[in-house]
Amino acid sequence: MTTRHDHDHEDPSVHSFILAGREAVHGYHLAMFGMAEHRYQVVVKYDLPTDIIDTYLKDQAEHPNSFHAVRNTEDMVLPPIGDGSVTEYPARLDRVTQTGNGEDRIWEPISGGFTARIEKVLNFRRFSEEDFPAHLTYLIYGQGDEAHIAHRLVKRPHFEQIITLQRVPDGVTREDLANAVEVTIPAVPDNGHGGQPWTTRPLPGRSYDALLHRGSAKPVPITLALRDERWWNATTLNA
Repeated sequence: MTTRHDHDHEDPSVHSFILAGREAVHGYHLAMFGMAEHRYQVVVKYDLPTDIIDTYLKDQAEHPNSFHAVRNTEDMVLPPIGDGSVTEYPARLDRVTQTGNGEDRIWEPISGGFTARIEKVLNFRRFSEEDFPAHLTYLIYGQGDEAHIAHRLVKRPHFEQIITLQRVPDGVTREDLANAVEVTIPAVPDNGHGGQPWTTRPLPGRSYDALLHRGSAKPVPITLALRDERWWNATTLNA
């Protein structure tokens, strides 16, 4: 039976983490502004069983227009992942097929049960009353020669987007990727979109000048060469 957790009255629930990467598999939590238990932006590095990684990579090659997610099979809340008191949980692997802006999705289990182990939490942030940033802001993460960017969420109306880059940009270090530091794209505003939900992707090009931010240090100019979109959603996020 599902019971209410005592953390800010959050109900244990199902949480899906969209996967990216081959050398290292990272998961990105699908958020929802309208539900307390899903009001988090989270990026983790997984240590998944070898057979699950093999299934994920094989199915990804066979279904390039679908995404893949680790989904817990016992209801849970997210704060224990954030504070490190929970580092593994029972899960399954799903193939996710969506249309349009994410209005319609098909979730298909493609594995049996397994233990999803979290090797590292790269980003864990509960949404608060922030102002929209002046420019598009992303988290950059990955390992080795793989890098991905995920749109940094603030509040309604916003959008979820994960993009795998063609290469790790010059000027981005292993430590930057391991800590999911922020990058901004000065040429594209991210100031609330006039109070209306985004209906089109804000990055139609294949390359963008950006700035990488390391705390209080001077921003580092980099170039983002975009490759594959791993996820897009402007609907359930804003519900």
